[in-house]
Amino acid sequence: MINPVEELKALGFKQICNSKEETIDFVHNLKHKDHSILIFHQDQTRDIIVNEFLNKENTRNSMTACFTNNPKKYNCHHQITYNELIQEQKFQPNIVSDFLLNVLADSYKKEQTRIACEETSWLAEQGVFDEHQKWGNTIDQKVIDESSVMCCYNVTKLTEEQMKTVLSSRKYIILDNPFSVYEKEYS
Repeated sequence: MINPVEELKALGFKQICNSKEETIDFVHNLKHKDHSILIFHQDQTRDIIVNEFLNKENTRNSMTACFTNNPKKYNCHHQITYNELIQEQKFQPNIVSDFLLNVLADSYKKEQTRIACEETSWLAEQGVFDEHQKWGNTIDQKVIDESSVMCCYNVTKLTEEQMKTVLSSRKYIILDNPFSVYEKEYS
């Protein structure tokens, strides 16, 4: 298994947070257009970070949405289960796009939409990792411009190659072991 910290450094990321408290503060302050990846080892840790990301006390008038295995787990305005994203063993990007565009249409303010993807590594387990990654690179610009997104990946459910793809895919990477946040430096 690759070392995420070493891989991030090799990819040109710099550490911007180095404690649980700083990481949670960072999560509270994610703005629209901030898209992050959480790499986690334990579901309990993921749940803490996702709840902080979606917490209405910290996000005030935010519209929240989540992709989840258990719709009652998070207190979101909009929810969709991962099982709805795959039909006949194929990833359904149109379902994801329709869901996201409906969430944005229902949003209070454009820059106040937070979307959490609780267990994105589930898609790898279903054999649609590559399809999902390709779709993520062509996602509707409205979603990019008008939301903050946090996709969560269980490190134990990804191959080494999938982990490298995930780590290179977004500007912010949040780690739980140790708690830290890395930002991609652009030259």
